[in-house]
Amino acid sequence: MLIKRIKAKNFKTYLNLDLDISVEQDKPIILIGGANGGGKTTLFEAIYGALYGLHIHSAKQFKELLNAGSLGHEDEKIMLELHFTGKVLNEEQQYVLTRTYLLNPSGLPVEAVKLNMNGTIFSYGTATPPAQRAEQEAQVNKIIKANLPQELSRYFLFDAMEAGNLLKEDQLNRVIKENIENVMGFNKYMVMAKSAESLYQGYTAQRLQVENEKQEYLQLLDQKKKQDEIINLLQLQLQDALQYSVANKELYDNLKGGLNQESTIKNKIEQTKLQIETIHKKEGIYHTELDEFVKEIELNVCLPKMTEAIKSEINLILKVKGQQEQQNNSNISPEQIEAISKTILQYLKENSLVLKDITTAELVDYVIAASSNPAEKDQYDFLEFSEVKALENLLNVKTNNTFPSLNQQQVELNVSLNQIPLLETQIENMRAQITGRDYALLKAYEDNESSIKKHEMGIADAKGEISKIEKRLHQFDIQTSQEPDPKYEALGRLKGFFEDVANRLLKVKKQQIELKMKQDLNINLAAYRDVIDRVELSENLKDLTFKIYHKAGNELYLNQLNTASKQVVIQVLLKSLHEFGDYDPPVMIDTVMGVLDETSRATVLENYFPELSQQTILLSSDSEIRTGKDLEKIEPFISKTFTLQRDREKQLTDIVPGYFGVNINE
Repeated sequence: MLIKRIKAKNFKTYLNLDLDISVEQDKPIILIGGANGGGKTTLFEAIYGALYGLHIHSAKQFKELLNAGSLGHEDEKIMLELHFTGKVLNEEQQYVLTRTYLLNPSGLPVEAVKLNMNGTIFSYGTATPPAQRAEQEAQVNKIIKANLPQELSRYFLFDAMEAGNLLKEDQLNRVIKENIENVMGFNKYMVMAKSAESLYQGYTAQRLQVENEKQEYLQLLDQKKKQDEIINLLQLQLQDALQYSVANKELYDNLKGGLNQESTIKNKIEQTKLQIETIHKKEGIYHTELDEFVKEIELNVCLPKMTEAIKSEINLILKVKGQQEQQNNSNISPEQIEAISKTILQYLKENSLVLKDITTAELVDYVIAASSNPAEKDQYDFLEFSEVKALENLLNVKTNNTFPSLNQQQVELNVSLNQIPLLETQIENMRAQITGRDYALLKAYEDNESSIKKHEMGIADAKGEISKIEKRLHQFDIQTSQEPDPKYEALGRLKGFFEDVANRLLKVKKQQIELKMKQDLNINLAAYRDVIDRVELSENLKDLTFKIYHKAGNELYLNQLNTASKQVVIQVLLKSLHEFGDYDPPVMIDTVMGVLDETSRATVLENYFPELSQQTILLSSDSEIRTGKDLEKIEPFISKTFTLQRDREKQLTDIVPGYFGVNINE
């Protein structure tokens, strides 16, 4: 099965979606990016809803799914259309599946379904006559089931974060058992074995000649059926109790250590209040700093800009003034010339070096006249000394433009302020929780633990009763006629036959699964990379177990793996089941990285996504598959990239090519 195109009209955030998600050969990945709340999960729901229906039961539910932009328009209807291909008897078929929902004049939701298979149309709707609808609906469901049965869809269309949550405590083996039984196709043989047993037991009852024996046999069958129903009910209750135990274990441990429920929640309320107060304080600091910035904007912003504009002219003025000052400083004063001249003249007279009588005044006038240079004209003579100093200081003014940091504060503050309503709601919810008695959770948790033991004992008791009933049933397992009955004998062997077929198929495929999982775990399980010695699946579907062994010989217990490692284990399992299973559907993953750490992320990008399926649709935020190194790792395997952009004003999602601005086709 390959999905070619998804169309959605008036569905949640999509007003008019038409997205081509077909893949090229050897490029199996479709990468779709979007921020949280941008419409990734809604796209996921659109594909799922197109395959299996939206199941709208009320006008209120219809309005909740209707795009806000279409409210009040004449064309108030939701349309989902999926184009896909699939093989039937090794021949590829083209399918277009369309589901339309609207409210009839009475205000009740109605549905219309149409499936086009290579020109052959199957259609039905709410108003279709029952017999015709049953026939057409059976044909549509048969085609969908042949490509991807709804009961298996959660193994191929899933949220990685939710997949990780399924693998807590002792649920991992159960999930693995369900995967192998359903995806590998073994479960159908187990169902046929149960059906054969039921037919055999019923046929045995018909063959009994004595009426009281027949009645007793039927009563035993009824008792066995009731015990089976009791076991199923107790197992459901046990599963709920186990999930409650896992979810509340940490809080219970805190309460058991000396904190009561009220004080624990009050501490959390105070912490949340402090968080809100901190946000408001940051807001006050931001406004104060913004006011200071506005007050000093001339000094810190305008003055530097003006200085930069006239900097060259100021430097020229300072240069001219400096030269003039230097020239003035180089001239000797008349008093100094007179003192020097008097000494020189005295020396000349004492040594008879003067031929005529020269006075000191004449010599001074001569020296001054000879050394005087004509003063250059000062074009900036109009500037006072203080004005020149002011210009010089202007170049040296130290300014501090705080606008960039204020802008960053504003961005961070907007994010924090948007969180305040959610934090206040959390406070109200927590306040509502402390209206009861202290230690209420302790009692509820301990009661739940008691109920777990009670359910386990009840299941064990019911199985014991079934064992007793089966022993009594086998007493009737006799030939009551002198003539052989081939039908009866065949029914007696069918149950064991189907169980044997299922177990033989498991033996055939288990070695392939074990080898493939060992190879993939050694690559993708970062915590135990290259140290997995073997993976073991049991050979009996009734008691299906899954174990991993270290090269040192010890078993790596599944319930001791951290959440990220469990997520890798289940994803590796899904890959193996996809490769060796009876179905070949696309894989669509939301919240692609789940809880993976940095090392596991890189490994999954390089070794998991490119080989997972013939078509793998990844819905990711930019913090999961990041542009740059993350994107480069899977770029050779990407057929198309898209980014979902949420328009909050119009309340809709637009789709643009590329992944957060990066277009790999370029």
